[in-house]
Amino acid sequence: MQVINKVLAITALLILLPAGLSAQRPRRRTPAARPATPRTQPPADTATQAQGVTLTAQDITTLINELNLPTQTRLQLAGDEEDRKAFLEDLREMFAVAEAARAAGVAAQPDVKLQLELSRTFVISRAYTQQRQASGATSPEQVVSKEEIAAFVREPGQEQKFAAFLQDYQKQNAPQGGAALTAEQRQSLRENWARVMISSRKGVAAGVDKQRATQVMIMYQQSRLLAGMYFQQLRPRIAATDAEIDAYLAQHPELDPKAARTKTEDILRRARAGEDFTALAREYSGDPGSKQNGGDLGWFGRGMMVKPFEDAAFALKPGEISDIVETQFGFHIIKLDERRTQPGPNGQPVEQVHAHHILITTGAPNRRDAGTPQTPRAQARAAVEHEKQDKLIAEITSRGHVTMPADFDATSMPPPAPVGSAPATSAAPKPPAPPAAAAPVNRTKGQSTRRRPVRRP
Repeated sequence: MQVINKVLAITALLILLPAGLSAQRPRRRTPAARPATPRTQPPADTATQAQGVTLTAQDITTLINELNLPTQTRLQLAGDEEDRKAFLEDLREMFAVAEAARAAGVAAQPDVKLQLELSRTFVISRAYTQQRQASGATSPEQVVSKEEIAAFVREPGQEQKFAAFLQDYQKQNAPQGGAALTAEQRQSLRENWARVMISSRKGVAAGVDKQRATQVMIMYQQSRLLAGMYFQQLRPRIAATDAEIDAYLAQHPELDPKAARTKTEDILRRARAGEDFTALAREYSGDPGSKQNGGDLGWFGRGMMVKPFEDAAFALKPGEISDIVETQFGFHIIKLDERRTQPGPNGQPVEQVHAHHILITTGAPNRRDAGTPQTPRAQARAAVEHEKQDKLIAEITSRGHVTMPADFDATSMPPPAPVGSAPATSAAPKPPAPPAAAAPVNRTKGQSTRRRPVRRP
C-alpha cells in the first residue's frame, strides 16, 4: 500500500498544478453566516458551480477528513469557535472568488480548462485508489495493470491528450528553471499520467464521482485553482500608487525613516566627539548579532556583507568612523579597527577588515521575506495592498452565491489509514485561504548585516 500512495503522491505533484494562493491571512472576525439550505446536491463540478456553492456542516467535516489536517489543527478548530468561523469565512471567500472567475470566463481558457479537468480526474483517481486499497489492493498494478496502461496509450487520441498535458506541465514548470525532461522522465510521466487517467475512468464506472465526498473535493480543488488564477488577473486593481503609499507613511510616523536618521546623526556626533563606541553600540544598536559585543563584527572579507556596508567599511582607515551608511537593514555607523591581508582559498592574498558598527532601524516591526528585510516604503506598500485586497475580496464575496453552515464538527476524526499508507496530505494540498497579497510586514528588529559568503565555483 505504501507503493500505491507513493505513486499517488508523485503523480499529484505532477498533475495538480499550483493554484498560486498565498498564505492564510490572520483574522478574528465573525462572519454573518447564512444558514445552510437543505437540498438535493447536484454534481459539485457541474451544476453546483453554475448555481453557486452550498456546503453543509457534514460537507465541511468531510473536507477536513479528506484533506487529513494535522491533529493539532483539528484540535484547534474543535476547541475554538472563532477559528472555525474564520476557517468557514476563508472557504466562503475562496469559493466566491472562484465563482467570479467562472463568470469572467477564466474556466473557459484552454490552459485553465485542461487543469480543471486534470484536477477532477486526479480527485476521482485518488478516491478510487483508496477504495481499492480498502478492498485489499497492495500494489499499483492491482489498481491499474501495466497491460492496461499499454493499451490505454494506444487508444486513438490519447497521445494528443498526453502531448497537451505535457506542454502545459512544461510551461508551468519552466519558471522554476528545470532542465528539459529526459526520455526516461518523459516515459515515467506518461505512465503516471495514464495510471491516473485509467483509475479515474474506473472510478467513474464504479460511481465514485457520484459520492458526495468526491464531489466536495472536486469542488474544493477546482475552486482553489480558479481563485488563485483569477486573483492574479485582479492584482493590478490592488497595486498601491505612490500617492497611497505617501498617505500611509504620513499616517504611520513610526515608518518614517527621518526619525531613525535623526537618531543616527545624534549617535554619530557623540561617537566622533569621543564617547565609547562599544558602549554606544550596546545601548543603541539594533543588530542582535553584535549588540552585546559592543557592535563587534570580527574579521570579514569582501562578499560577506551587503554591498553599501562593505564599500563603506573597506574605504575606512583604522580608527576612522564612517558617515551614515544606509542599507535595507537601516542606518549604520561603522568604526574600522584593523586591516590585514590573508591567503585566500586559492592561495592568493585576500584583504580583510575588523570593524564595529551601530545599527539604527526604523521604529516599525518588519517581516523578512526570503531573508530580505523590507524598507519602510515597501512595508507601507504591502499594508496598502493588503487593505485594498481585503476590500476587493469582501466586494466579490458579497456578490457571491456561497452558502456555508453556521458551524461544523471538527472533532470527528477520519477512519485510520491502512497500515503502511502515506498521509492523504501527500496527495492533496492543505486548505488555503482566499488569495492574498502580502500581509502587513513585520520586521524582525535589528537584523544582522552579515550574510553568507559568496560561494565560488
